[in-house]
Amino acid sequence: MHGRWVIVKHSVSWWWSRLKEGPSWLKSILGARYWLRSCDQVGANTRTFWRPSIENRGRIVLGTRVRLNSNWAPVELVSGPQGSIDIGDGVFINYGSMISAQLRVRIGSNVMLGNYCIVADTETPGVGDPPGGPVIAPRPVEIGDGAWLAARVTVLPGARIGAGAVIAAGSIVAGDIPAGALAGGIPARVLRPK
Repeated sequence: MHGRWVIVKHSVSWWWSRLKEGPSWLKSILGARYWLRSCDQVGANTRTFWRPSIENRGRIVLGTRVRLNSNWAPVELVSGPQGSIDIGDGVFINYGSMISAQLRVRIGSNVMLGNYCIVADTETPGVGDPPGGPVIAPRPVEIGDGAWLAARVTVLPGARIGAGAVIAAGSIVAGDIPAGALAGGIPARVLRPK
């Protein structure tokens, strides 16, 4: 009899915890439908926490189970007229981060971006070049599956980060980081290979 009571107690406890988190879960699902409505494609179970800033003049595609945390500062997704942002499944983007594409930014599946990261394919992230400034051609950016960017990482135009790579906090990525490597610094260099 004691074993059956433990199972019932555990089951009731599990359901009670789900009911308690229900309003925030529902709010994040409904928020995603509303705040991400200007995106071209949003996968199932994508959630937003607070309000992200979306400026889609090109193409923005989000995979399934993407989470955007805009709790303290909004996550910004900005695509220019020829720009394409492609975010894979299971990606987590923390508050204050900005992803900007005038050409192409591709983020693989299960990537985690820490707070205040900048991923941009131009030297001046945002919608357009400053008036009277030099025109610099955008270069595509790619982040491989399972990569992790710690807080305040900046990914510059033309950078490629391999699958499973880890970028230390405050680093600036200006070139290629191989898959599975630990990299850090300004500019980021490999600290420990795979």
